[in-house]
Amino acid sequence: CNREARIAFVWILVLLTPPLGCSTEANLPSNTTLEQVERSAPVWGDAIARSRAAMEEMIAAGRTPGAAAAVAVDGELVWSDGFGYADVEREIEANRTTRFGIGSISKTLTMAAVMTAVDEGLLDLDTPIENYLSDWPHAGQGITVRSIAVHQSGLSDQFAVTHYESTAHFPTVDSAYQEIKNEKIEYQPGTRTVYATGLYTIIGRVIEAVTGQPYLEAMEQRVFEPSGMIGVVPNDPTREDLEHTQFYVEGDEEGTFTPGPPFDSSHKLAGAGFLARAEDLVRFGSAVLEAKIVSEQARDQMFRAVPLANSEATPFALGFRVSGFEGEPLI
Repeated sequence: CNREARIAFVWILVLLTPPLGCSTEANLPSNTTLEQVERSAPVWGDAIARSRAAMEEMIAAGRTPGAAAAVAVDGELVWSDGFGYADVEREIEANRTTRFGIGSISKTLTMAAVMTAVDEGLLDLDTPIENYLSDWPHAGQGITVRSIAVHQSGLSDQFAVTHYESTAHFPTVDSAYQEIKNEKIEYQPGTRTVYATGLYTIIGRVIEAVTGQPYLEAMEQRVFEPSGMIGVVPNDPTREDLEHTQFYVEGDEEGTFTPGPPFDSSHKLAGAGFLARAEDLVRFGSAVLEAKIVSEQARDQMFRAVPLANSEATPFALGFRVSGFEGEPLI
């Protein structure tokens, strides 16, 4: 089995894996220490040194106050580290357990839960939403979980746009869904790609309907626990016990970062509302690749970009974006 990197998850983490179809074993105990991780340095020492230098250069150049990176090869954690500051004003350094806002990677987690329901026969991606939600106001328009997931639903995302920096708190997925479900249809589903984050709340509500579980409970039982993700939590500003980075707006030419305004992402929890550690996302990526939480068929669907109705290619798969890097697939 060729061990060269074929698929990488890139954001606050990098996940390196062998090609799909290789037999590996996810072995990422949550209590792994940095010393245990670094024991792999004789094998990966040069790659770790170059990666660490690149991260430090990024911090020194003032591109971000702080970052974290984690790498797994063959499902085994081989490097994890933090760089810069989690909180510049209080001089709190970022480390391997720092939680970051993961933004739209939340969509990826949500779609993993969806695919567990698909595997169980509880959900069909191409069945109209009204078959799952009796109060859906757009019956007969052909809007499905798949069309929402790949940003081809035709619905406006204006609610999420206007609430981007809102502090309004929605205590349940349904309370946000009741607002978002009334968005206008702006184009025929499947004919355009318009990126939409708030619409993933509809998918979260479908998860609740087909599993009989509250969204967060379904995520915990179907995705977080079986993947070994111990640090994933909603970005809930009403909770005072969350340990995560300060949020900043883009820095100026001198590398000075300004704390971002208060906001509440509860209206778009399923689409962009989670905090996580880099290692959590590496564990998740390994679990998906190894078909630990979804079947191989479901995984392959998640990695397959969905074209428009006229066969025009798009980069969007089910919670993932598909492209290439140096002749290899990048997901």
